[in-house]
Amino acid sequence: MRAKSVLIGTAMAPFLFLGGCGAATEAPSKQPSASAVAEADAGKGGPTASATADSADAEGFSQKVNAGGDDGRFQFEYSWPAQVSAIAPLAARLDAEREAAYAKWRGEWDEAQEDTDMPDCVPCRSRGYGKEWQVVTDLPRYLSLSASVYTYTGGAHGMTVYDALVWDREKEVAVKPIDMFRNAQALDAAVQDAFCAQLDKERERKRGMPVKRSDKPFDDCIAPVANSTVILGSAGKQSFDRVGFLVAPYNAGPYAEGTYEVTLPVTPALIDAVKPEYVRAFQVR
Repeated sequence: MRAKSVLIGTAMAPFLFLGGCGAATEAPSKQPSASAVAEADAGKGGPTASATADSADAEGFSQKVNAGGDDGRFQFEYSWPAQVSAIAPLAARLDAEREAAYAKWRGEWDEAQEDTDMPDCVPCRSRGYGKEWQVVTDLPRYLSLSASVYTYTGGAHGMTVYDALVWDREKEVAVKPIDMFRNAQALDAAVQDAFCAQLDKERERKRGMPVKRSDKPFDDCIAPVANSTVILGSAGKQSFDRVGFLVAPYNAGPYAEGTYEVTLPVTPALIDAVKPEYVRAFQVR
């Protein structure tokens, strides 16, 4: 099964910035799947309060802001699924992150409106931010999440990167998936060959021709951890039995090729790279 269907989900309605500097710029972002939508507009200023609930009936949360006009547009989206809302401290953590992101990007947009260097360039005065959290896998002890993050700062196009975390229900803490391993070098050593082989298959599929390894940009393999966001998944729904690598544009190919997604099964070598306190959370598939 390909990583996209396993790890990511559906696509988000794109940001679209129109203006005098050239063609429209569209963001390869993602469609929020949350059912509760909180909207704020330029007249109301900041975002509305988030919805959190510590129950099985919790709903997801999504905030959408679309402000501005002919002088530059501001778009902001942030969402998380119902599984997050059902865990009060986790929802509070993401809510604080959302508030900080909104303040930062709204502030940058306000500053851009005061910039008089390029008064006729609408994209130059536009800003956009979107972050969508989705469930990778929901295990008895752990909730594994990934997020697609899109930013637009007025250039020729925006940029997509990724984030991830694992919520430990027993300890009530959030950890980065990569922090469950001894170090980046140990994880790289465990997956490098399989990662490179799968990456070449994905490159071949996108480029329509066999990949010939060379020292040219985007032809050689890359270090998995340094060039990707690590996420943890499960087919058996009891333990982590696969690991994913979300590679942002430019890290493995030109921007036009978009994101590369590599999913690998958990192996004994990979478990050897896991920190002792998390070994029981992993299982060879």
